[in-house]
Amino acid sequence: MKIEKDIHESFCTAYAGAVVRFIVTGINEDVSFDSKTQRFVSKEIDEDVPPSDCEWWVGDDWETFVGPLACATDLAHPKFSEDVLSKAIIFALRKSATGKRMSQILAGLD
Repeated sequence: MKIEKDIHESFCTAYAGAVVRFIVTGINEDVSFDSKTQRFVSKEIDEDVPPSDCEWWVGDDWETFVGPLACATDLAHPKFSEDVLSKAIIFALRKSATGKRMSQILAGLD
């Protein structure tokens, strides 16, 4: 169970980082499982790569997966903070049954 928890934690962290970078840069990322390191990683993808070619595409629909957050999610908002947003996303995904299920599926634990 600890391994599953660690893997899920790495998913939450990788996904949150990808979302924050997407908001700041506008560049989509793909979150995937690295079986060698047993951790999730994210990498930038070219804008012409369709979401279906990614393991877990991170783009402008991220809020439908994470759900509503109490912090600012718009870069133009005066109270926007990358750190606060990242922590809020990680917290939401830790509590999310869907987030946990996705990390298990992507890691091949299903």
